[in-house]
Amino acid sequence: MVDWKPPKFGSPCWMGIAATDVGRAHKFYSTVFNWTFKPQPADHPESKIRLFDFNPDVSLSGGLLLVPEETGALKTGKGGTCVHWFVEDIDKTSEAIIAAGGNMISDKLPEGKSGLYRYFEDTEGNIGSVYQFCPEGNQ
Repeated sequence: MVDWKPPKFGSPCWMGIAATDVGRAHKFYSTVFNWTFKPQPADHPESKIRLFDFNPDVSLSGGLLLVPEETGALKTGKGGTCVHWFVEDIDKTSEAIIAAGGNMISDKLPEGKSGLYRYFEDTEGNIGSVYQFCPEGNQ
Protein backbone atom coordinates (compact mmCIF):
# COMPACT_ATOMS: atom_id res chain seq x y z
CA MET A 1 0.00 0.00 0.00
CA VAL A 2 1.24 3.48 -0.84
CA ASP A 3 1.95 5.66 2.22
CA TRP A 4 1.10 9.00 0.62
CA LYS A 5 -1.52 11.69 1.26
CA PRO A 6 -2.61 13.36 -1.99
CA PRO A 7 -2.43 17.18 -2.07
CA LYS A 8 -5.15 19.51 -3.31
CA PHE A 9 -5.88 19.14 -7.04
CA GLY A 10 -3.88 21.67 -9.05
CA SER A 11 -0.97 21.65 -6.58
CA PRO A 12 2.60 20.87 -7.59
CA CYS A 13 3.24 17.37 -6.25
CA TRP A 14 6.59 16.31 -7.68
CA MET A 15 9.83 17.86 -8.87
CA GLY A 16 12.00 15.79 -11.18
CA ILE A 17 15.65 16.73 -11.49
CA ALA A 18 17.13 15.29 -14.67
CA ALA A 19 20.36 13.32 -14.37
CA THR A 20 22.55 11.29 -16.69
CA ASP A 21 24.15 9.67 -13.61
CA VAL A 22 21.65 9.34 -10.74
CA GLY A 23 24.35 8.30 -8.24
CA ARG A 24 26.43 11.37 -9.00
CA ALA A 25 23.38 13.64 -8.70
CA HIS A 26 22.46 11.96 -5.40
CA LYS A 27 25.92 12.72 -4.02
CA PHE A 28 25.71 16.35 -5.20
CA TYR A 29 22.31 17.12 -3.66
CA SER A 30 23.12 15.21 -0.46
CA THR A 31 26.35 17.18 -0.09
CA VAL A 32 25.27 20.65 -1.20
CA PHE A 33 21.76 20.84 0.29
CA ASN A 34 21.97 18.11 2.94
CA TRP A 35 18.97 16.35 1.37
CA THR A 36 17.95 13.00 2.75
CA PHE A 37 16.59 10.36 0.44
CA LYS A 38 13.82 7.85 1.08
CA PRO A 39 14.23 4.07 0.88
CA GLN A 40 13.63 2.89 -2.67
CA PRO A 41 10.57 0.75 -3.51
CA ALA A 42 11.57 -2.48 -5.29
CA ASP A 43 10.11 -1.28 -8.61
CA HIS A 44 12.21 1.94 -8.58
CA PRO A 45 15.91 0.99 -9.03
CA GLU A 46 18.48 3.44 -7.62
CA SER A 47 20.20 3.57 -11.01
CA LYS A 48 17.08 5.24 -12.46
CA ILE A 49 15.60 7.28 -9.62
CA ARG A 50 16.35 8.44 -6.05
CA LEU A 51 13.35 9.71 -4.08
CA PHE A 52 13.25 12.62 -1.62
CA ASP A 53 10.67 14.76 0.24
CA PHE A 54 10.81 18.55 0.33
CA ASN A 55 7.91 18.94 2.69
CA PRO A 56 5.88 15.82 3.51
CA ASP A 57 3.26 17.98 5.28
CA VAL A 58 2.20 19.44 1.93
CA SER A 59 2.89 16.28 -0.14
CA LEU A 60 5.69 17.89 -2.16
CA SER A 61 8.34 15.35 -3.00
CA GLY A 62 10.64 14.61 -5.89
CA GLY A 63 13.41 12.56 -7.31
CA LEU A 64 16.63 12.53 -9.24
CA LEU A 65 15.60 10.94 -12.53
CA LEU A 66 17.58 9.15 -15.20
CA VAL A 67 16.87 11.20 -18.33
CA PRO A 68 14.14 9.42 -20.37
CA GLU A 69 15.78 9.91 -23.76
CA GLU A 70 12.91 8.35 -25.69
CA THR A 71 10.53 11.15 -24.67
CA GLY A 72 12.89 14.11 -24.99
CA ALA A 73 10.98 15.55 -22.02
CA LEU A 74 13.93 16.21 -19.71
CA LYS A 75 17.42 17.46 -20.38
CA THR A 76 20.29 18.01 -18.04
CA GLY A 77 21.66 21.52 -17.72
CA LYS A 78 19.50 24.59 -18.26
CA GLY A 79 15.83 23.72 -18.25
CA GLY A 80 16.40 20.36 -16.56
CA THR A 81 13.88 20.72 -13.72
CA CYS A 82 10.30 19.61 -14.32
CA VAL A 83 7.31 20.31 -12.07
CA HIS A 84 4.71 17.54 -12.00
CA TRP A 85 1.17 18.81 -11.33
CA PHE A 86 -1.28 16.62 -9.40
CA VAL A 87 -4.57 16.29 -11.31
CA GLU A 88 -7.83 14.45 -10.81
CA ASP A 89 -8.16 13.23 -14.42
CA ILE A 90 -5.09 13.03 -16.66
CA ASP A 91 -7.16 12.75 -19.86
CA LYS A 92 -9.34 15.81 -19.15
CA THR A 93 -6.30 17.83 -18.10
CA SER A 94 -4.45 16.79 -21.28
CA GLU A 95 -7.41 18.03 -23.32
CA ALA A 96 -7.36 21.33 -21.40
CA ILE A 97 -3.61 21.77 -22.04
CA ILE A 98 -4.13 21.33 -25.77
CA ALA A 99 -7.16 23.65 -25.77
CA ALA A 100 -5.08 26.33 -24.03
CA GLY A 101 -2.38 26.18 -26.71
CA GLY A 102 0.01 23.66 -25.16
CA ASN A 103 1.15 20.31 -26.51
CA MET A 104 1.24 16.83 -25.03
CA ILE A 105 4.73 15.47 -25.73
CA SER A 106 4.37 11.94 -24.36
CA ASP A 107 1.79 9.24 -24.00
CA LYS A 108 0.54 8.35 -20.53
CA LEU A 109 3.35 6.61 -18.67
CA PRO A 110 3.06 4.38 -15.59
CA GLU A 111 4.62 5.57 -12.34
CA GLY A 112 5.32 2.28 -10.60
CA LYS A 113 2.00 0.72 -9.64
CA SER A 114 0.40 3.82 -8.19
CA GLY A 115 -0.10 6.39 -10.91
CA LEU A 116 0.15 7.76 -14.41
CA TYR A 117 1.97 10.80 -15.73
CA ARG A 118 2.23 12.58 -19.05
CA TYR A 119 4.65 15.28 -20.18
CA PHE A 120 3.44 18.50 -21.79
CA GLU A 121 4.91 21.67 -23.26
CA ASP A 122 3.30 24.97 -22.31
CA THR A 123 2.81 27.94 -24.63
CA GLU A 124 6.27 29.26 -23.71
CA GLY A 125 8.12 26.02 -24.43
CA ASN A 126 8.45 24.99 -20.77
CA ILE A 127 8.12 21.31 -19.96
CA GLY A 128 5.93 19.96 -17.17
CA SER A 129 3.92 16.88 -16.47
CA VAL A 130 0.52 16.03 -15.09
CA TYR A 131 0.22 13.20 -12.57
CA GLN A 132 -2.86 11.18 -11.66
CA PHE A 133 -2.83 8.95 -8.59
CA CYS A 134 -4.29 5.54 -9.41
CA PRO A 135 -4.63 3.02 -6.58
CA GLU A 136 -3.12 -0.37 -7.41
CA GLY A 137 -4.93 -2.12 -10.23
CA ASN A 138 -6.75 0.99 -11.50
CA GLN A 139 -4.34 2.08 -14.23
